[in-house]
Amino acid sequence: MKKFVTVLAFASILGLTACSPKPAIKTSSKEKIAVSSETKKSTETTESLETTESKTSSAAATTDYFSLMIEAAQSQLPTLKEQMGETYTDVNISEGENHTIVCTYTMSMDLGYELDMEALRPVLAKGMKPILEQAQFVADDVKVQVIYLKPDQTEAGNIIITQEDVNNLESETVQQ
Repeated sequence: MKKFVTVLAFASILGLTACSPKPAIKTSSKEKIAVSSETKKSTETTESLETTESKTSSAAATTDYFSLMIEAAQSQLPTLKEQMGETYTDVNISEGENHTIVCTYTMSMDLGYELDMEALRPVLAKGMKPILEQAQFVADDVKVQVIYLKPDQTEAGNIIITQEDVNNLESETVQQ
């Protein structure tokens, strides 16, 4: 019984010493600075890792939302194809790199010339404005790549429309 009481008392003293705000062992100021410096480095490393994990988690969530947005657009393809009539034999929406929505239109007949995509930029930007505005809720850098294919699958035109193109439309409208 005496041994039990001695062990219990020793454990209590150790527990109280651990909870004490004053250190049980005296340390020099150099040791305190070294410990403080190590604690600061450890805290900075932990904060850096947490920030990196947060950014990675946020990027993954953005990618997931962007993928869901593409899936939602793809679910509308049957209606879109119906609205396009005989102009296109196929319309496809897919996910490109770096938050790019890729819209591919396969024409039903060869026009016999390449499309002037720069001349079409304002018209396409006006048409893509609602898409880009909605997509801004998912990611700031969303773009729409529009690709026109001839019936033989060769490219007739290819352009990327950005939020900047939409903003340029708005500034041109204000100037007029």
